[in-house]
Amino acid sequence: MPAASLALALRAARTAASAAACALLTLPAAAADAPRAAREPLLVLAACPSADRTDKRAVDLVAAHVRPLGVRLQIVHPDAPRPALQSLLPEARALAEAWDARGVLWIDAGSKGELALYVVERDGHQIYGRRIPVPPGQTATALESLANIAGAVAEELREGHVAGMARVDVAATAPATAPLAPEAVPAPAAPSDKPDDAPPRPRAPAVLQQGARREPGRLPTLALLAGYSGASFGGEAPWQSAAALRASWAPVDRAVLGLGYELVPSTSVGDERFAFDLVRHPVSTSGQLRFRLPLGLDLQVGARASVDVVQRVPQSGTQASGSPAQEPLQAPPPRPPYPPPWMWPPRAAWPRMAPRQLPPPEAQTDVLFSVAPVAELGYPITPWLRLKTMLGVDFLLTRPDASVHPGLALQPDPVRILAGMGLELGLALPSPPASAR
Repeated sequence: MPAASLALALRAARTAASAAACALLTLPAAAADAPRAAREPLLVLAACPSADRTDKRAVDLVAAHVRPLGVRLQIVHPDAPRPALQSLLPEARALAEAWDARGVLWIDAGSKGELALYVVERDGHQIYGRRIPVPPGQTATALESLANIAGAVAEELREGHVAGMARVDVAATAPATAPLAPEAVPAPAAPSDKPDDAPPRPRAPAVLQQGARREPGRLPTLALLAGYSGASFGGEAPWQSAAALRASWAPVDRAVLGLGYELVPSTSVGDERFAFDLVRHPVSTSGQLRFRLPLGLDLQVGARASVDVVQRVPQSGTQASGSPAQEPLQAPPPRPPYPPPWMWPPRAAWPRMAPRQLPPPEAQTDVLFSVAPVAELGYPITPWLRLKTMLGVDFLLTRPDASVHPGLALQPDPVRILAGMGLELGLALPSPPASAR
């Protein structure tokens, strides 16, 4: 048997015994925390020890970023300074199986001048990785970047699968080993002066595929929303409800552009003398900034501009004038031959005049423009379906034509309240790679 395989097998046997003992000791605590475990998923956090204890600082900072997200952490420490990447996948999968975790976050702080974070999903067949350079005197900044990336990946593992990290191009050929002992921090191994005393290990992690780096991307890039939308309009129609449709696109993670249409049922306006149907066709465009919140929530704040085609269509049976219909004038009856003309009563000096008639009302079309600051809150139901709520204030920029038939008078409010709720079906596309320099 080669020396490298023998050493790997001995280490696996030693760590298997330690993990079994620790698992037995933690059974009472695990039983007490069962209700909480049912609510919060578990992730394993492993860190390779480093001579300057950078791994300890990294673990503390990552834990501070991940635990507020509703994720439990099980911290383990390997008994070797840096594992070979060929054995990282089976060891990480063994850890996930042993602790019933959704995935493993593996921190490598043993390379001089850089930090690395590797992620393995439970039952996964791929290693995901991210390298962070550490310029001289900027270790704290690099650790903060590492913790931010770990928090984003923890959210992805909580919601389903890793989507925002590049794959590590390395073949997993080593056999799976037993899980490592939790919370056991061994002393850093003394470096050996003879390279032949141990199997050769790579100095730096494997290069990510094509040298690419990807930003975490969990929120939808393309989305289609359907739901309810309501708005105040005016005295003639105090509140109007509509079926709302909207398509949105996020060119970058924090910016969202949208195009929407509202299907508004016609509203009858007027009284017994004059009545017309109010028909609206509002189309809106929006631009918003998107912010991530804990528990997978997102907040979108921005503005929208609307173009509203408003039609006033007179209803059939509307009177053409402002007074009741008049009977037609009739000619006076002919004079009888008797008595003689000189005895006839005098005729009226002036004929009767018909009251002034108004022209019948005709359909009127107006185009109204408005702008509104809006805010939206999204809650994840599944990784691809979100519940959205919206609230805004709409400011009217134009008014309907007032020089129309009095029966078609329309006075919308200059400031209107907007509200809505709907389901958004989204698709998260991977971020375009940016070459590492």
